[in-house]
Amino acid sequence: MSESALNGLKILDFGWVMSGASIGKHLADNGATVIRVETASRPCTLRVDRQISVSKATSLDDKPVFTWFNTSKLSLSLNMRHSRSREMLDKLVRWADVISENYTPGTMNKLGLGYEQLCRLKPDIIMVSASAFGQTGPLAQEWGMDGSALTLSGRLYLTGWPDQEPVMTTCAPFADIVTPVFASSAILAALDYRRRTGRGQYIDVSMTEVCSRSIAPALLDWAANRNLQKRTGNRLPYAAPHGVFPCSGDDRWCAIAVFTEEEWSAFCRVTGHADLCRDKRFATLESRKKNEDELEKLTSEWTRRYTAEEVMIRMQEAGVAAGVVQNARDILEKDPQLKERGFIKDLKHPVLGEFGHLTPAYKLSKTPADVKTSPCLGEHTEYICTQLLGMADNDYISLLQDGVFA
Repeated sequence: MSESALNGLKILDFGWVMSGASIGKHLADNGATVIRVETASRPCTLRVDRQISVSKATSLDDKPVFTWFNTSKLSLSLNMRHSRSREMLDKLVRWADVISENYTPGTMNKLGLGYEQLCRLKPDIIMVSASAFGQTGPLAQEWGMDGSALTLSGRLYLTGWPDQEPVMTTCAPFADIVTPVFASSAILAALDYRRRTGRGQYIDVSMTEVCSRSIAPALLDWAANRNLQKRTGNRLPYAAPHGVFPCSGDDRWCAIAVFTEEEWSAFCRVTGHADLCRDKRFATLESRKKNEDELEKLTSEWTRRYTAEEVMIRMQEAGVAAGVVQNARDILEKDPQLKERGFIKDLKHPVLGEFGHLTPAYKLSKTPADVKTSPCLGEHTEYICTQLLGMADNDYISLLQDGVFA
C-alpha cells in the first residue's frame, strides 16, 4: 500500500466512550500513530459494555463495541493519579503533535494537562477538547453526553410525531458519531496552520452546537419568519406521499417520496390508481397535504402486497424516489453496494477472534485507509515506553514495579 495519508502524525488520545474514541480512530485508520491512554482502575465504558454472550464481565479486552471505535491504535496503560505518572506524561506530551480528550471540562486542568500547562512543555502543541456544551459559557463546567446535546440543541424537539412526545434515538447516538468528524477536520486545519506558522492552538468542540447545525432549516425559519417548526413524523410540507410504508414480510418497510406532479402521475400509474390523478382530494400538492391521512392509507394498502425490494424497484423504474428501510442484517449480509465498497473488513482480534469491522465512509484513491484491529488494554505499554519514547529499560522497569502502568 502507498504511504498512509497521515503517516508520521502523532496523537495522544485521552478519548472516552464513542465520541472521544472516534476522533483518534479517524486519524489512526489513516496512518497516524495514536496512543490511547487508559487505565484498568477506571476503564472506558466501552470496555465494560457487554454486547455479546462471549464477552465476560471480568475481561476488559473482549467487548466488540470498544474494538469498533478504537481500531488502529496503540494502548498505554497508565494510572494518571500515581505520583510518578508525570514522568511518563511529560514524555508523551513532548512526543505528540496533537492531544485529544473529551473528559468533563476542567478535568485535564486538574491533572496538570490543561492547554496552557501543555504549552509550557511543547509550545506548538495542538489540543482538541470535545464536550457536551463547550469550554466556555454558563454550562461549560457541566457534565453531559449525547442525550444532553440532543435535547439542548433543538434536534430532539423535531423528532417524532406531532401528537406524541419527542423521540430519542435508540441506535448509535447522533452526536457521538458526528462530533468526531468536526473535531478531526479541525485538527487537520490546525496542523496546516502550524505548518505555515509554527504555532499550535486549542480546539474547543461543542456537541450541542454540532447537533444544532442539523436543524438549520428550522433555525432559519424562526429567524426569518418567526415560524416555530414542530414534529411532523415522516412528512414534509412540500411532498406527498412522503414516508415509510409497510410491505410484505416481517417488519419490512419502504420509503417513498413524491415531490413533483410528474412523479405523482408516475406514482399513480405504478400503484394502479390512475384515477387518483383526477380525484379532487389528490389533484394538487395542496389537496394531497390536506388529505394526507387517506393518501397514506391507500399507499400502505398497495405496498403491503409486495416486498420492500419490489416496491423500491417499481417506484425507481417509474422515476419516483424510493428505498428499502434496511436493518442490520440487510446491511451486513445483503447490500451489494456496501459489499462492493468494502464497508466491512474482517480483522482478527487477539481475544474475540475474527469478525467484521467498519471501514471509513470515504475512499482516498492514493492513500486508502488501513484499518487494523483494536488493542487490548496496555498491550503496547512496553513498546511505547522503550521504542517510541526511547526510555531506558531500567527506567521502564522502575515505573512498572512502582505500579505506574496500571
